[in-house]
Amino acid sequence: MNLRPKYSPPLRAGECTRTLPLFVASVVLALLTLSAVSANRLKDHVTWLADPAREGRQASTAGAAAAADYIAQQFKQIGCDVQMQDFGRMRRNVIGRIGTAPRYLLFGAHYDGQGPGMASASDNAAGVAVTIEIMNELKTKKLPVSLVAVAFDDEEQGLNGSRYYSDHPLYPLDDAQAAIIFDTMGRPFMDLSTWTMFVLGAEYSKDLSGVIQKRSRPGMLVAGTDLIGPRSDFAPFAVKHVPYLFFTHATHKDYHGPGDTADRVNYAKLAEDASFISLVSEDIARLPAQPKYLSEPVYPPGESTALENELQLVENERSDIPQGYRLMFDDFRARLKSDSSREVRRIATSVLLALATPRFSPFMLSFFIGPYYERENRRDLALAAYEEALKWASDAAERRDLEEKIQALR
Repeated sequence: MNLRPKYSPPLRAGECTRTLPLFVASVVLALLTLSAVSANRLKDHVTWLADPAREGRQASTAGAAAAADYIAQQFKQIGCDVQMQDFGRMRRNVIGRIGTAPRYLLFGAHYDGQGPGMASASDNAAGVAVTIEIMNELKTKKLPVSLVAVAFDDEEQGLNGSRYYSDHPLYPLDDAQAAIIFDTMGRPFMDLSTWTMFVLGAEYSKDLSGVIQKRSRPGMLVAGTDLIGPRSDFAPFAVKHVPYLFFTHATHKDYHGPGDTADRVNYAKLAEDASFISLVSEDIARLPAQPKYLSEPVYPPGESTALENELQLVENERSDIPQGYRLMFDDFRARLKSDSSREVRRIATSVLLALATPRFSPFMLSFFIGPYYERENRRDLALAAYEEALKWASDAAERRDLEEKIQALR
């Protein structure tokens, strides 16, 4: 946003004191409009959910049950009709609805976390907070559709809450305008200083793609969900052919670790992006016809360039990238310019995710990235992938297997 005033003739004496307050007021109004969602309210939700008293909100525990009750109370306070959906072993989805129109827009985020010692703030107390506050923001907009929010339990063990809900929806999925899902928010990807908001799922709806293109802005990376696979609660809705969007700031150094605490979430940025998503959601709610789910995805045309730019951004900002990853980054930046295959884009994304989450990198490096380079007859890069995997592999058998692969490639 360019906040500089347009050129005008020089002011006469005395005009500055009258004009400056008007300009300042317009700037303040623009900033307030940009962040309609309250950063303080987001912080209150995340702080409560991620408090050690909740013991990490692991499914089937008292901490998760307390979180469900808190979310239900928040839904009631903003005017929702609330229902609990029990699906066994103390696991509950929390559903809130505003409005009576049969057609509805669904928002969803999982509230369960990693368990004792894990605050699970960005993943996914922040996503729940965004769900609550976007519902609160949109309830006054006189939309032609109802609003439904679902806080899913037991995502971390296999998307169990969203799977159960999609199989037993309280409101017909055929009436859903779209499902808008949030996960891992409020911290920048790979702890960079430059933020990227990843938006996935628009490839399955021309209408949703049109909204995203209309609202396109710097710092937004639009890509197909096949690049990450069924990693979050959007997947069960995709299986049911419900048009969906998935918003995430993606993984960081504390992902699934004890450092994912409430004090490390950037609430100003979270509020800014939640306000933006609210605008996107309002556009979707006001579409004249219900979006249709495409049988064949139409991937965004700028996807390869966006991935190239993200690789370059990471390399520019991170001075600690191991040499093996630098070799792979260089290779994929070149490949993405000339190879439009889905495999190249998926493997490039896997390289980014492996670097972002070293503790989980051996699986991606060993089963996807290394074998890909072996098939390409790039022994040097396959060797680099396996050597990086060995640094983080903890299982003895896994380490032996990697050592044998490394020896064979040398």
